[in-house]
Amino acid sequence: MSTKHATRFVRSDTELVRFHLDRHEDITGISGEGTVASGVIFPDGTVAMRWNTGTKSTAIYDSIDDVVAIHGHNGATVVTLIDIRETAAP
Repeated sequence: MSTKHATRFVRSDTELVRFHLDRHEDITGISGEGTVASGVIFPDGTVAMRWNTGTKSTAIYDSIDDVVAIHGHNGATVVTLIDIRETAAP
């Protein structure tokens, strides 16, 4: 997963993990730069994300990895976790 933080997050059976999608360069010219979306990772790994653009929309993804694969634009956009659960490295 490509995130702004090196810290791993823990998938919990009860807690949601909030995040922002931060875009440093707008490759497509559509969503702008800065915090372009906000979302939540559910305990099962499913992601719900709401775009902060002029035309609001909400999307559901199977995982945060899918969000990065679709919207990461080779590092131009990163996931910034709000709720970080620190764990020991495996």
